[in-house]
Amino acid sequence: MATLSQMGIPGAGFGILQPKLKFRWQVTFTGLAALVPTVSGRDLTRQAVTLDRPNLSFAQVEIHRYNSTAYVAGKHTWEALNMTIEDDITGLAAAAVQGQLETQQRLIGSDLPGNWLNAAATGSDYKFGMTIEQLDGNEGVVEQWLCEGCWIMSANYGENDYGAADQAHTITMQIRFDHASQLISGQGYGTALNGFLNSSGN
Repeated sequence: MATLSQMGIPGAGFGILQPKLKFRWQVTFTGLAALVPTVSGRDLTRQAVTLDRPNLSFAQVEIHRYNSTAYVAGKHTWEALNMTIEDDITGLAAAAVQGQLETQQRLIGSDLPGNWLNAAATGSDYKFGMTIEQLDGNEGVVEQWLCEGCWIMSANYGENDYGAADQAHTITMQIRFDHASQLISGQGYGTALNGFLNSSGN
C-alpha cells in the first residue's frame, strides 16, 4: 500500500510538499495617508478579504531579419493589485481609504479642511508601501512581497440592495505600484520543521 513517503515524481524526489495556502496571509501598510489621527493602515489590515499577489509581464521587442524574427524582452510592467475590504460599521476602514484618496486629491471628504479639488503636487506626497506576507498558520512568515510606490487607482464602494439579506458591504480597490520584490525564506518553513530545511533540501 502506498504511503506519502512513496508518493512523488521519479527523479524529482519523493513525498509531498506542503503548499502555501491562499487563506493564510496578511497585508500591512507603510506611510498610508491618514487625515484622522485614530485611523491607520491597521484598519485595512484587519478588514482585508482578498488581495492579488503581484503579477509581472514583459513587453516583447521584435527583431526582424531576412527570413526570420527573433524576440527579446522589453520594458517590464507590474499589474495593478485588486483588493477587497469589508466596510465595517465603525467606518474605520472606509476612513482609511478616504484619507488616502483625499491625500491624492481632495474629492470625497468635503467636510475635511483643505482646498476643494486640490491635488497632491508630487507622488511622494501620497504614495505608500505594502507588505504582503504568506503565513504558515502559526504567525510564521514563509514569503514576503514588498510593494513600493503604491497609490489607489480606483475605489468601488459597491451598491445597496434590499434583497441582499446575506451580504455585507465591501470596498474594492485597484492599487497601482512602481516596484515589488519577493523575499522567499531559503532557511526555513516558518515554524514548520523547527524552521529549517533538511539536509536534502526537500
